[in-house]
Amino acid sequence: MTDRDVAVEAGVSRATVYYVLNEDANHRIPDPTRQRVLDAVDKLRYVPFGPARMLRRGQSSVVLLLTHGLEHATDRVATDLVTALGAALESRGLHLVWQIDGEVGRDPSIDLAPVVVLSSAAPGEPDFARATADYPVPVLPAFPDLDRFTAAAAAAQAELAVGAGRTRLAYAALDEPALERSVALRREKVSGVAAAGRLPAVQTLLLGSTRDEARASLGAFLDQHPDVDVICAFNDEVAFRILAAARDLGIEVPSRVGVIGVDDLPFGAFTTPALTTVEPDLSSFVDAFADHIRRVCDGEEGEGPQLPTSFRAVRRGSL
Repeated sequence: MTDRDVAVEAGVSRATVYYVLNEDANHRIPDPTRQRVLDAVDKLRYVPFGPARMLRRGQSSVVLLLTHGLEHATDRVATDLVTALGAALESRGLHLVWQIDGEVGRDPSIDLAPVVVLSSAAPGEPDFARATADYPVPVLPAFPDLDRFTAAAAAAQAELAVGAGRTRLAYAALDEPALERSVALRREKVSGVAAAGRLPAVQTLLLGSTRDEARASLGAFLDQHPDVDVICAFNDEVAFRILAAARDLGIEVPSRVGVIGVDDLPFGAFTTPALTTVEPDLSSFVDAFADHIRRVCDGEEGEGPQLPTSFRAVRRGSL
């Protein structure tokens, strides 16, 4: 389907179709004629050819997202954020293309000629520097100030635990090297909240990947630290493992030990007991970030927004 078909359907010239679809300010098209063109576009499901538009405008509408590792964010949070950002950019005339696990400089994304590149790496990291070298357009961090955002979740957990009257905090995570940095950031925040409240030092529980390993780890940990009364989990998935292990061991949650997750995964409402967790409010950030990307596309400079540090408590039965 081409603009010629649209012109025939609407009973106008191809030039008129061009002026309407490109909102040419130098050519005023009567409203009835404009509407006929738009109706024809809808009826024929006509979509302008992207490469031709890019050549004509000298700029594409593609925003390329490169994610070569999301160690600092859980998959669901990152995916929800990217999905919302894609919708926000589309409303601003841009189109988000997500390239996962490609090697920058050697994958087809180079040929997309993006107007802006978003990188999951932070400035100063090798992947960010590589993207900057490979793409002759602005490169921005896709998750600005991610470390602070990552740590803020743990602070919200610890504050929720202390506010609920818990006095002996522990931190739990999976024993996975890829998550080591994020785990350290969050454990440090929990320890900071405990220290500020003059509570005992926070103990760390590392869980294995299987249910048997989680059960053994939790049992040994609580035997060694019987005064621990709440466990702040790295995320909801870790919290699910703790709840399962506690059930296997006959440990009462929350009377013996409370459990708090991060992310508010949908399954959290269906565990026994239902999982208490914390989640970020990303809506205002997404809109502000999309506006910033639009301004960068238009050649403007300036600082963009940072990921939020406020997290909402989702109180359920595990605390």
